[in-house]
Amino acid sequence: MRTWRVGTISMGGALVGLGVVLLVSQFMHMDLTPILLSWWPLVFIILGAEILFFVFFSRKESSFVKYDFLSIVFVGVLGMMGIVCILLTSSGLMDEVRAAVKSEEKTVDLPGFNEKAGKGIQRVVLDSGSYPLTIESGSEESVSIFGTYDERGMENAKPLLKQTEDYLLVKRNGDTLYISFKDLPITNRLLDTGRMNLEATLVIPADLALEIDGKSTDLVLKPRKLLNDWKVKDSGNLSVFLQENSDIEIEARGVDEIEGPKDGWKFNEGKRVQMSETDPAKKNGIFKLGNGDHSLTVMDSFNVTVHYP
Repeated sequence: MRTWRVGTISMGGALVGLGVVLLVSQFMHMDLTPILLSWWPLVFIILGAEILFFVFFSRKESSFVKYDFLSIVFVGVLGMMGIVCILLTSSGLMDEVRAAVKSEEKTVDLPGFNEKAGKGIQRVVLDSGSYPLTIESGSEESVSIFGTYDERGMENAKPLLKQTEDYLLVKRNGDTLYISFKDLPITNRLLDTGRMNLEATLVIPADLALEIDGKSTDLVLKPRKLLNDWKVKDSGNLSVFLQENSDIEIEARGVDEIEGPKDGWKFNEGKRVQMSETDPAKKNGIFKLGNGDHSLTVMDSFNVTVHYP
């Protein structure tokens, strides 16, 4: 009596087909994903045809049909993998996996901003947004912004920020120039949050007044030779870098921590304000270089550190 083992041919055909696909993909540098998604249903066709074939011929011959369960399980696993791939593709998760595998992290230059202040502009009001920012005074008459940002994307993909309006809002109203940094897009990816880091430097003419809303972010100020007054409120860690020939008076109001040269700060103990028993008392102090003709006022911030050579 002849014994037919149903499933052996199917498993063999599946292994041969998978091996051919892998071999061709290596030599042709092809993407396996579309090929695997398209060929796996043939496994079920081969298995079904094999069962029908042996059942048909077993009637004509004195034979016994035996199912090779190990081979059938192997074929079933391949089929389930194909179904899972189809479900992942239809839900968009396969594209996320492909993008995560092929993506790269890179540092890209910000689209530059440069606008001549002109005689009509007397002050700049800045919303620093949620990213660290460096602010300097300059001798030019233009307000300029430059920097970099990190993004994760496909190789040779176009930068996400193509123009200034993608990260910056600038509006002129009367004698005031309003500048606001926008929050960059956050993409919820499978393997990372997609949040991008931005580091920018803002240079404004030294003769313009400046008002900064820090949004509790870290700021670096390089006032150099100020010809007007600056004000900062609600910043995180504020670092002020001064030059030897600086002529400035720094006044801190309602600040948690004040650091810098010990002989430079003069604290006003009588004006401390304590919001609750658990919160530390806010500190007030004045740091002065030269005649202090122009001032930098810091209000309601976490930390102020003065760096002086």
